[in-house]
Amino acid sequence: MGASNDEVREFILLLPQTNLDNAYIVAENLRNKIENHSFEKVGQKTISIGISQFDNIEDTKQFIKRADDAMYKAKNSGRNKVLVSE
Repeated sequence: MGASNDEVREFILLLPQTNLDNAYIVAENLRNKIENHSFEKVGQKTISIGISQFDNIEDTKQFIKRADDAMYKAKNSGRNKVLVSE
């Protein structure tokens, strides 16, 4: 069973040894490929992406929450974009 048009799918992509600038490039390339691909069952789709960089003074939950917050900010500000966490 696949995702319906209204279903939200979330996933994490970890990029070890990658700075924010390069992570942004990877995310923007992914966003662009999805935007320009026609999926067989659902047609055109877009993706909103939040990026954060792990800081050694925070725990994993904080790191993921910052990326999640950036993703929701991207969704709420028009969708189909990449935003870096604050």
